[in-house]
Amino acid sequence: MNLAHAARSHAGGVFVTGTDTGVGKTFIACSLARNWRALGIEVAPRKPVESGCVLHGGEPHPADGALLTAAAGFPSGRLAEVTRFRLVEPLAPDLAARLAGRPLYLDELIAACARPAGTWRITEGAGGLYSPLCENGLNADLAEALDDPVVLVAEDRLGTLNTCLLTLEALDRRGLRLAAVVLNRRRADAHPAMDNRAALARRTDAPVFTFAEGASPAQVDQSLSTWSSSIVRPPDPGSTGAGS
Repeated sequence: MNLAHAARSHAGGVFVTGTDTGVGKTFIACSLARNWRALGIEVAPRKPVESGCVLHGGEPHPADGALLTAAAGFPSGRLAEVTRFRLVEPLAPDLAARLAGRPLYLDELIAACARPAGTWRITEGAGGLYSPLCENGLNADLAEALDDPVVLVAEDRLGTLNTCLLTLEALDRRGLRLAAVVLNRRRADAHPAMDNRAALARRTDAPVFTFAEGASPAQVDQSLSTWSSSIVRPPDPGSTGAGS
């Protein structure tokens, strides 16, 4: 069997998580969606629950979900498919849902991440890997249930090595695969000698990417293109003499 063809036939995906909230998960998830679409891959973005939604016409509008919807090339009418649960309070989703009088449970979030056959799923969590999502689950529990490789996004600053390495250890303990680490440098006054990328590269076999705050979507897409395409189109073993 051609393993590359088998991988494409069954499709797959990634779970995008962070070391914290506001570190750039949606930015990276959208870049992946654009990259895969450029390869002719049908994507299924999912942010099953989003809190801190602003009311539009009396309904909570998920800003991150809307960006993912657009990046996938979906019409706005498919927003509910991307983000099924929308919460107004700017709090952890479990608490925001409880305050709304509608507690959420892990099986509901798993169901909200279902994808059509043959599509590649891009799931974005909320907050960090161990942040609570629902009454009986953390982001890590959803990632474990979906069993997609994890993309870890972190702010590139002093102190991020600790949170990154703790998250990598948590992934390892749960048997979750690390696809990549993405560092987003948001502070212009960072020490010029700081090199979190090199420090992390010594401690993981996964690729580590860095971006400066203000990088354009096109710049990020280009930087991630070779790596992201290797996920959906792995090298054909037949082309290197390997058995089929």
